Amino acid sequence: MVVRTIEETLKVQAGTFVGGGTDLMPLLKNHARNDKNLVFLNRMEELKGIRKETDYLYLGAGETLYDLSVHPLVQKLAPAIAQAAGMTASPQIRNIATLGGNIMQDRRCIYFNQSQFWRKGLERCFKTGGNICHQIPNSPVCRAIYYSDVATALLAYEAEVECVENKIRSWIPVQKLVHRHSQVNGLACDCHLPLLVVRFRVPLPAEGEQSVFNKYAMRSTIDFPLINFALRVGGDRPARAVAGAVAPEPVLLEETGKLLDAGSDTNTVTAACEEELNRLALPIREACIPPAMKRMLYQQFRELLDVRAKNRM
Repeated sequence: MVVRTIEETLKVQAGTFVGGGTDLMPLLKNHARNDKNLVFLNRMEELKGIRKETDYLYLGAGETLYDLSVHPLVQKLAPAIAQAAGMTASPQIRNIATLGGNIMQDRRCIYFNQSQFWRKGLERCFKTGGNICHQIPNSPVCRAIYYSDVATALLAYEAEVECVENKIRSWIPVQKLVHRHSQVNGLACDCHLPLLVVRFRVPLPAEGEQSVFNKYAMRSTIDFPLINFALRVGGDRPARAVAGAVAPEPVLLEETGKLLDAGSDTNTVTAACEEELNRLALPIREACIPPAMKRMLYQQFRELLDVRAKNRM
């Protein structure tokens, strides 16, 4: 079903909203999901647009990752978002995948993201309607990882998202949306939040504020991240550091941010980042890296500290 206005979506009794479909279609092909009623949003103009207005930069949920990565306003006012969008997947996918879809993507696991034939010999896990996590058998919840690159950057900016839920349109923090999505997405393969993501807004940076994003993957941008980081420093707001692809949702590094504001040296800040990640991250076995090796990547946060050094010059 194709909808062209928000009013049309309000008439949909039940369904899965689809932006570019780059995450959903492989899951349907492998029978990892069995969504029946797909609602396509690619012709909804209200979900498009990138503009600066009053105190915010507005980003339409229907904008492609490619358009976000090259748009002059995004590159100037929210460079970490432009960098994250430009490092996601391949050029072909970035030309189709949308901002909203990237945020609402499924969490991934080497046991879940397989064909139905491959999984038929296993007991059903949480995401396939069962009561076990094959990664951590004694875990009471699904431990699949959330791999969005753009979400990490949005959280670094304390961005908000406009949603339509129960026919009510409202703004909420992106961090709250991602948390709710992560919890629901870990229940079963066809579970999703009954809401429409309309647009995002990012506070305009104050003078002196700088931000940066970086990710580490086996094949640069083509693969899902092994880990990603976003950092915002300077200006009139407290520093904010976020790590992604280490847990069912991005991890906010609060103690690391405090040390950045205090002007601590690079070694001290890096050590604090490692300590926080060792405490907060929930790594699992992935297709190309075990948890122990992933923990070695925590120190890569050091590279982002170049931004703070430049900010002091």
